[in-house]
Formats: sequence, structure tokens, C-alpha cells
Amino acid sequence: MTHLLKLPLVFVVSFVLTANAFTQSQPLRVEHYVHVKGQEETVIRAFGIVSGLNGTGDDVKNYSPLANAILTQLSRSGMFSGTDARAISSTRNSALVEVTVRIPAAGARSGQMLNCTVYSVGNAKSLANGVLSMTTLSSPLQQDENSQVQGMAWGRVAAEQSPTVGRIVNGCRLTADFMNPYIGEGGLITLVLKSEHARPSMANKIAEAINFNPEFQALSMRPASAVNSHTIAVRLPTTYFSNPMDFVEQILKAEVSDVPPRVPRVMINERAGIVSIDVDVEVRPTAITYLNYVADMEPELAAGELEQFPRQFIDIDTDTKFRQMNGETVTNLKLKALQASLNALQATPQDVIEIIKVLHAQGAIVGDVVFMD
Repeated sequence: MTHLLKLPLVFVVSFVLTANAFTQSQPLRVEHYVHVKGQEETVIRAFGIVSGLNGTGDDVKNYSPLANAILTQLSRSGMFSGTDARAISSTRNSALVEVTVRIPAAGARSGQMLNCTVYSVGNAKSLANGVLSMTTLSSPLQQDENSQVQGMAWGRVAAEQSPTVGRIVNGCRLTADFMNPYIGEGGLITLVLKSEHARPSMANKIAEAINFNPEFQALSMRPASAVNSHTIAVRLPTTYFSNPMDFVEQILKAEVSDVPPRVPRVMINERAGIVSIDVDVEVRPTAITYLNYVADMEPELAAGELEQFPRQFIDIDTDTKFRQMNGETVTNLKLKALQASLNALQATPQDVIEIIKVLHAQGAIVGDVVFMD
């Protein structure tokens, strides 16, 4: 059965005004746009085994070449017992997984407990309620026999949005310190603009916000300068040599004025099957066919023109839907409306992602599309 989605367009005034009013009431600070170079998030990872699955684990007979190679490597490395290796080879109650742990940009200390994420790399149907065997984690840059063990992960897996992706709360105990230096030669601190804000005008505004700090002005100091569209160099004043963190806190809390509106975004994590869409992402008039779905995004109606199929889509805005039911001619080309229509037809997250990818390739999405790991 082919599902036809006709998605005419309306600008959701009540929601957008509310969202803009909220944004304007919140102070926009330097920390919202940059991170301090040297204080980047770190990821440690490893492959391991989740057991205790009730028939939803891997079918090793239908393993991909990659999964077979990983299983062979783990079996030879001694990273888990031969008993575990035999179990995954003979039952559907275990699964080969990748385990990742994200270390905060500010660093962490040995003994600290952090959440870990578990991804199926075999062909398991679900990881829910399985138990991750003790797994040693290290940096991807140290994947050899001399790798330093930086964390130990274990515990029961709670499924995320996708049944083959799970999370273990406080499932990793760090076995190494992660201390991130951030002051370079000559007391230079480098601020790196987040990718969505990286442009010359924004770099200049960040430098200006820092230099207009009343304390710096009183000392006739201008410590910040925009180097390029991605970086701002800030020199640590001699008065702060004994307490550099206080200085960093001041520059990150500096308020930024006259910031242009943020470009609406679509965030996609294909591996986890997660799609996050800003409410103001629009779709240009177009038509797309994917599997059993036909989406026809029509242009706005001319004055006096009647909408032919006013109720053949699911709208995200209750007020708009009410107006439609009362015979008012309204239209909607929001990407969220398309997502809601697909969800109502029980489309899978992967179906939604594939349709968005095609619309993005067509140039039909008005906004940024960002793919995450």
C-alpha cells in the first residue's frame, strides 16, 4: 500500500513568537559559542560481549565479514574468556558490541563512574536487559598490545530508541586521569568556535564581548583578538597567572550582543536511529517517493484558492489543525510536520532518515543537516 502525504504549508506564528521571546530573555554568553582548545571531549572505546539475551542476540552463521574479523581478533587477544567466545558462537543469547564512553571536556579523574553506550556490531535484534561482560577500554589512538587501560565497563544494558543501542548508567569506572591542558606558550588561550557558528563576524563579536569586560577595560586591556573564522586568541594577563581558571570563567561568561538568528538544524544519528529537528526547519515545495511513501510538499496557496486535501497530513500545531477543521485555508511545509505524518504511518526511524537525506541532497531542506556518530 502506498501512503500519500500532501503537505501544504503554514508559518506557526504562536510557537515561533514564544520561542523567540524565550531566546531574547536569556543572556547569550561566549561559552554558548566556543570551547577552549585543549578541553575537548575524549572518547574511549572497545569491543565486548553482551550476554543474557533471550534469543535476541547474534546469529553468528550470518555474520558480516567485519563482525567475524572483530570476533576473531577478540578471541585471540584474550580480552574476554574463551567461554564467552564459545557462547556467542553457539547461541542467540549473546551479542558482539562496541562500547564507548565520553569523557567530559573538563576532564575526569581515575575512579570516577561515567555512563557508557553499547552498540551492536553483529546482527542482534535487541540488547535490552542483556549484561555487558567486563570490558577494558582505551583511546582509539592506542589500539595495540601496549594500550593503556583507561576504563573498565560492565553492567546491565537499558535499550535506547533503537533496540540495538543501549546505555549503562554509571557503567564505566575510569582507571586513568584525564587532565586537559588549555594554556599554550606565552599564556595564550585559544577559543574554538563551534562549527555552526564559525564565521568571521561571529569571531569578531566573541573577541569584542571579551574585550568589553568592565574589569579589562578598567585595566586598559584588550586580551582577545579574532585569528580567523574559527579561532579567537586570548592572552592570559599577568594578574591572573596564579588563578588562570578564574580568568577563563570570566571570558566564557561574557555576554554577546547583536547575535544573528541561529540557522535551524536537523541532527541525525544513523547508528542510533535518532532524528532531532528544529521546529523552524522548512521544506521547499517538492515531491519524493520512497518505498511505499509518496510525499508531495506543495507551495503556498494563492489568495482565495481552496486546499484540495486539507486533512491528509498530521500537523504538529494544534492551533493550525483546529483552524483547518473549521474550514480555514492554511498550509504547512515544516519538516516536523512531515516527520509527524511519517510517524503516524508507523514509518521506521531509518525510513525517516532516508527521506530526509534525499530531501537534503535535493536542496529542499531550508536549514543545516548535521550527521553525528
